[in-house]
Amino acid sequence: MPLENLEKELQEIAEAIMSVTGLDVTILDSSLKRIAGTGKYREKIGKYAAKNSVFEKCIKTGKEYVITEPRTCTECINCSGKKNCREEAEVCYPIESDEGIAGVIGMIAFSPEQKEAFIRNQLKYMNFVSRMSKLIASSIKEKILHQELQYKSIELKTIIDSVDDGILAIDNNKKILCANRCAYKIFGVKDEIIGKNIEELFFENNLIKALTITDEIKDREEIIKIHGKTFRFLISIKPIIFNERKTGTVVIFKDFNKLHHSIFRISENTEPFTFSKILGNSPAFTMVKEQARQIADQDITVLLLGESGTGKELFARAIHHESSRRNEIFLPINCGAIPDSLIESELFGYEKGTFTGANPKGKVGKFESASGGTVFLDEIGDLPLHMQVKILRVLQEKEIYRVGGISPVRIDVRIIAATNRDLQLMVQKGEFREDLFYRLNIVPIKIPPLRERFEDILELAEAFLQRYTKIYNKDIKGISKDAKKILLSYSYPGNVRELENLIEYSVIFEKDHFIQEETLLKKIKLEEPSLKTGIERRGLKEMVARYEKQIIEDLLHSYGDSTGAKRDIAKKLNISQATLYRKLKELNLDR
Repeated sequence: MPLENLEKELQEIAEAIMSVTGLDVTILDSSLKRIAGTGKYREKIGKYAAKNSVFEKCIKTGKEYVITEPRTCTECINCSGKKNCREEAEVCYPIESDEGIAGVIGMIAFSPEQKEAFIRNQLKYMNFVSRMSKLIASSIKEKILHQELQYKSIELKTIIDSVDDGILAIDNNKKILCANRCAYKIFGVKDEIIGKNIEELFFENNLIKALTITDEIKDREEIIKIHGKTFRFLISIKPIIFNERKTGTVVIFKDFNKLHHSIFRISENTEPFTFSKILGNSPAFTMVKEQARQIADQDITVLLLGESGTGKELFARAIHHESSRRNEIFLPINCGAIPDSLIESELFGYEKGTFTGANPKGKVGKFESASGGTVFLDEIGDLPLHMQVKILRVLQEKEIYRVGGISPVRIDVRIIAATNRDLQLMVQKGEFREDLFYRLNIVPIKIPPLRERFEDILELAEAFLQRYTKIYNKDIKGISKDAKKILLSYSYPGNVRELENLIEYSVIFEKDHFIQEETLLKKIKLEEPSLKTGIERRGLKEMVARYEKQIIEDLLHSYGDSTGAKRDIAKKLNISQATLYRKLKELNLDR
């Protein structure tokens, strides 16, 4: 530690030595800079002593020196200030610190009388200056300790202020000793609380009782009222033990809802998903994307309608990521995948002690966890009637009740709902609440099936091809011309999801450098459920016509379209040439 940090204290010590001994005093640091001085040396404070002087030797060797014949003694031979030296006698004593020699104290006689007194009392002076040296060393140590304590105090405060949980330290008299920045924030307190009794802050709360015990408490859920507001925390309490006695308590407050919110954010895929990532440029699809983009930044309920596999969740994610809630949670919930007996507790949570065998601390529901973000209610048409009225309350009142709870919990979520069912028809049949339907149906967006935007099929197929060739490390360069015809002629009852599955299957089993029609047809013919769905949607006549067209196209590709080839095709199909020509005309295959 530099001696100049003790400049005031050292000057007082120098003057004290001078008043006792009658000799002038100077104190130098390890660089020979004068830090303090009396008499002639006072005006030299801040300047440096001569090189090769006794002062420098004292600092380098750590030995004390007594000089009674300045300028002529061996210690002064090489001193650069010898010519201007007027000293009659001097003593130099090193100042030792834990880090080495920190400086030197010099006591100087400038007159014969002072020199005589100096020689007569040399031992007393040496003893006195030795004690002064130790005093300075002690001051250095004390100053360093004080600075270290200051640093540790600032360091500790910085650490606890950087924690996102509220922290309070309380003594045995319930007086608040310390509070971090987060504690002020979560309690909504603006005035200083250090030194106040904690009961002034937490009036009539179970927490006060917990502070009187000596046992440690870990993550116990508590509902605390502060200035009329209710907060839900996970409380941890740890006693402060000194000399085997409890002298105080540290309390940590974790925001219960924020904690669950963070867990969902960690598990959520946070990669931004925008409308530009939804592939498709057909007129019908472009119009739907533009409609969804227009309402994305308006905090209103949206109802996405469309068959399975049309990309309703992708639209919901794009709406969320282009809204003001983009930095909060996007929480998808499949209403048809949660058993009726569990759906209320899953969505709204439950209070502790509500169910036998359930979490004794209770549970936060999905709506609370997603507060501030977007909840995507997929397959909302499968929601039980008793839950529909509760979802209606969420939309109208912006609050929920936990199962077993008596106090409402305020939430702030945007709801995007989706279904592949006809909700209006369900309303007519009494299967869906009319009031909920109209609450959801503020902005209905109907996503067209893939068969109504055939212009997008090849673009999507190429994108899926690139994705799966990388995943399966296959060297497939593209899709053959005939395979493209198959892709364009198929009806895709499973929509984009089915097209994706078809391309993935083809990438796995294709042996050529291009996807071939035979590979696609194997998958299509294996999809009996899909074919059945296609029949139900298009009718048997249309399905048969498509199948006939596919077979005849394959034969034309193999045999050609000459008159002789057509004769062979008719024979192959066991029909007359006239029938074949009629079929070609009906199916727009005549060339």
